[in-house]
Amino acid sequence: MNFAKRHPKLAKLGGQFLKFYAFSMLVTLLQYLLLTFLPGLFYTYTDWCSIPCQLLHLRLGPVDTYVFNYPVTGDATGGMGYFAAFAITLFLAQCVNFPMQRNVTFKSKGNVWVQIAWYAVAFCLITVACSFLMGLYVPLCRQFFPPAVYNILITVINGGVQMVIYFPIYKIIFPEGEAK
Repeated sequence: MNFAKRHPKLAKLGGQFLKFYAFSMLVTLLQYLLLTFLPGLFYTYTDWCSIPCQLLHLRLGPVDTYVFNYPVTGDATGGMGYFAAFAITLFLAQCVNFPMQRNVTFKSKGNVWVQIAWYAVAFCLITVACSFLMGLYVPLCRQFFPPAVYNILITVINGGVQMVIYFPIYKIIFPEGEAK
């Protein structure tokens, strides 16, 4: 109680971060559940997992990768099927995350359409950046871990990186108070 009185801005920021973290964990759990079942559905009911999905080839010094790198693996963790599951999972997670962060964590009353637009831009840029990073560590995870563990690792690593990036971005996108 004394800390909040002596440092109200820091206490408020800490409270926001705790809510942000709790909601992010909830969304991460949703992503994990979806990534556990959706790829299997695509693998079982379509031939999409047999279609390679390697988009946006990048060469940066010793790094030679694709931003979205889903080669055919012979199972549900590869190809267009896994990319589709990944994309659907991300989209649904953001549909849950946006209103919780905007309305509960940051209590923003700004123009929702402007915020959705900025959120979409941030989401696209951060997704591309995180997907590029995934091109570096996913092959190692795929090589050494079974799919259930692999999905947990990918979700936790990707979610952790995104949380570090998103919190300051949300502070900008979701200003507190009424719209100006």
